[in-house]
Amino acid sequence: MLKKIRTTISGDEYWDSKLKKTIFVPFGQKVPNEEFDEETGDSKNEGVEENQEGREDISGFTISELKEYAAGKGIEIPKEITKRDNILEFLS
Repeated sequence: MLKKIRTTISGDEYWDSKLKKTIFVPFGQKVPNEEFDEETGDSKNEGVEENQEGREDISGFTISELKEYAAGKGIEIPKEITKRDNILEFLS
């Protein structure tokens, strides 16, 4: 869920509560992967999308996003697993 926190001279900053980090969006660009509600400061899309089988679609996540996702689910990824594809395989 994205919430607008500040407007700077070159763009807007949003807090992504799912990823627990600030996202900077330069003027003229869309907010990534979210439908944003300007009036309330909240996004309309919340959580991870589910695929046809009812499982969460995490295939587009980066390594750091996968690690945060696993931590949020209480899953500890072994330190030996460092590649994105291996982390995806471990989580599935």
